[in-house]
Amino acid sequence: MVPLERPSATAQLHYPAELGTFPARAGRDRVRAQPAEAPRLASIDLLRIVAALGIIWFHTEGAPHREIGYAALPVFLLVFFALIAKQGQTCSTRRFLKRRWDRLLKPWLFWSAAYGVARLTEAVCTGDLSRLASLLSLETFLAGTYIHLWYLPYAFTSGLLLHVLNRPISKVNDTLIIPAATLLGALTLIACTLDTHTSALRPPLPQWEFGLAALPLGLAVGRSMALPSHRARVLHLCMICVATTGACTIAVSFDAGSTPISYGLAIVLVCLACGWQVNGNGLVAAVAPLTYGVYLVHPLVMYGLKHVLPAEGHYAAFIALTTCLSGVVISAHKKTPLRAVV
Repeated sequence: MVPLERPSATAQLHYPAELGTFPARAGRDRVRAQPAEAPRLASIDLLRIVAALGIIWFHTEGAPHREIGYAALPVFLLVFFALIAKQGQTCSTRRFLKRRWDRLLKPWLFWSAAYGVARLTEAVCTGDLSRLASLLSLETFLAGTYIHLWYLPYAFTSGLLLHVLNRPISKVNDTLIIPAATLLGALTLIACTLDTHTSALRPPLPQWEFGLAALPLGLAVGRSMALPSHRARVLHLCMICVATTGACTIAVSFDAGSTPISYGLAIVLVCLACGWQVNGNGLVAAVAPLTYGVYLVHPLVMYGLKHVLPAEGHYAAFIALTTCLSGVVISAHKKTPLRAVV
């Protein structure tokens, strides 16, 4: 169950959010004299669909093996950073900012308003106005009115940082930058998962710390994807996978909780999707663009659904139904004038 009030301190540490699904926009960008969008990769689209399901799995309170579903967050982070790194300098900073404003900050503002109204309505109906105090906190300013929205401003800021870094590091040989970025990501992962002060941090700082390792690892994956030789691409992705899972194993040996397990599973899935392409089909092509919106809206769907179908004892049905209903809501939303915010 996903209450609309502020989650507990323990839950806050694990609340993910974006997704990194940024489908190509078919309207204005194609009409203007801009560089063509990169073709969609069916393997990445399929992974995004699975990850969206994993996000809902993790957010289903009481569901078994939720740490597996939590791998969806590093999956989205890794894919997001990898595609920016693969893009290199083919996109100007001005266009990068315009697209990320449209795909990240505008939805963040819209859905912050939507969740703010939902929390206000709930507080009025229950008579518990104390819940509204957090709406005026620093957390709201940095993450939004609901903690799962933290990913959007984080992705905008960290994505811009990687975009700016692309210019100087693009001149560094791939055989140097890929291992260096992998090593940095592995060390960051170990350091962040072993940080004993994480639980004392106020949201969204724990979430930001969780996402740090994905930036250099995503850079390594993206540079590997850009290699012209398929053999070299696969070899580098295997190296990234082995190094990162090794770092996760070290972190687990120090009893670092489930975070290393989630990262380890995520890096394996991302490297597989980037190295071994699959044939797409109409269903994957139709569903993949909905995953971003599914992430944004699913807590509201879960909140309403739990009053009809309690999740306890029916976790699989609850997760499947939440996913399908969220997809239907977003599909309908895309036909309205507000389609730009999903």
